[in-house]
Amino acid sequence: MTVQELKEWFEGREMPTETVWIHKSLKVDDPKHFLQLHFNSIEADPNERANDPLILRLILMKEWMEANGY
Repeated sequence: MTVQELKEWFEGREMPTETVWIHKSLKVDDPKHFLQLHFNSIEADPNERANDPLILRLILMKEWMEANGY
């Protein structure tokens, strides 16, 4: 999934307000802030290899939201 596809998917969606575990070892305390920071970081440095972990975490958040009715 591309960064643009992720951005479009998250755009306008209701975000969870509670802390969520998007992976057994990855807790997100503020999902809205999490998205903002990840997309800002990706836009600041277009290096694909450096952004792989950020994109993976965004995909994990998307999958969590789909599985939990968001």
